[in-house]
Amino acid sequence: MNRVGGAGTINRNANLTRNVNVNRNWNRAVNVNAIGVRPGWARPGWGVARPWNHGWYGGWATPSWGWWGARAATWGVATLATASIINSAVDAAVASSQTVIVVPNTEYQLLFGTVQPTGTSTVAFDVSADGSVFQLSADCQQGLLNGQEPQTAQEAELLNAACQVAFGTAA
Repeated sequence: MNRVGGAGTINRNANLTRNVNVNRNWNRAVNVNAIGVRPGWARPGWGVARPWNHGWYGGWATPSWGWWGARAATWGVATLATASIINSAVDAAVASSQTVIVVPNTEYQLLFGTVQPTGTSTVAFDVSADGSVFQLSADCQQGLLNGQEPQTAQEAELLNAACQVAFGTAA
């Protein structure tokens, strides 16, 4: 709406351009609280403190996801962050009482304490991106994020990090 007239002219036609790096199928989480981000297992020795089966994820040079080869080539990446990089980030966060890790090669922050398996190869978790917190799910065996193949290398890194925290071998 424009109001025209002398010194009181107001132009409300705004052109806002935002560089949002968030997939449109992500759902906003409405409540992230201290209990949700600081569960009992998120402490020193977190890998063995997880109260679910663990240790089967990873251990490969490249993921076994059917979509990986072609997408990785398109994105110009050869590998994802290693288990040791992700584990070190979680260890450092635990040691400094932080509730997030920066997902390698991204601007995403994984709230690692929210990682919760929902099945033998599926997981739910929260991620901070572009100033908002989103609740996502992943299928670690099929390589799906919210039921879809990742659309960017950053989404693949997020998927990898959440799966490593949930099901990877941690020292």
